[in-house]
Amino acid sequence: NLRIRAPAWRLKPLAATLIDLFDGFPGGNSLRVSRFDAPRLAELNDSTRWQFRGQSDVLALAEQLTAAQGISHIDPPAGLGLELRHYQTEGLAWLQFLRAQNLAGILADDMGLGKTAQTLAHLLLEKEAGRLDRPALIVLPTSLIFNWKNEAARFAPDLKVLALHGPERKSRFADIPGSDVVLTTYPLLWRDADELMQHRYHLLILDEAQTVKNAQSQGAETVRKVDA
Repeated sequence: NLRIRAPAWRLKPLAATLIDLFDGFPGGNSLRVSRFDAPRLAELNDSTRWQFRGQSDVLALAEQLTAAQGISHIDPPAGLGLELRHYQTEGLAWLQFLRAQNLAGILADDMGLGKTAQTLAHLLLEKEAGRLDRPALIVLPTSLIFNWKNEAARFAPDLKVLALHGPERKSRFADIPGSDVVLTTYPLLWRDADELMQHRYHLLILDEAQTVKNAQSQGAETVRKVDA
């Protein structure tokens, strides 16, 4: 047997890369790569030893991300009934950058720092810019639905908010296309999937997204089917 002594800090990056590349694809001959890795793939010019399907779209995204000028300042929407703090303005700019690059992302401020307000500002800015041509679907814990309704009414009253909660929600499904924001809860998401999936959404927003961290749960499976 051959034994090699090596410091763990040298091996961990290599092991992490191997796990990143091959974990979850036992016996397979293809690899799914995150859109965030597109700039890295653009450096792989030698394709003599591998096949690259979907190359044009990925390289176009890589060029787009490379050419992006970073996150620039964004003025809050005119109809926002709240003066954003500096870090909240940065959060709004981050959300707008993700939208401009057609990427998903995570707004991970600590509790109490106004993630809901930043998100409402983002949605209102989308409406004022004419981009909110379909409703945004927000999935949240049941305990937060009234908080979202109240903050929307206070800070973004120009947004038409539809809360699908309680037994009377079934009579409101027809109002989805005419709404700016549709609120539903994680327990109701998969129960109402047939009705919700009849529509396309401008954005899908998950509040307390760790609720669906189990990829095999009914909620997580339903979330992945939303057309947004």
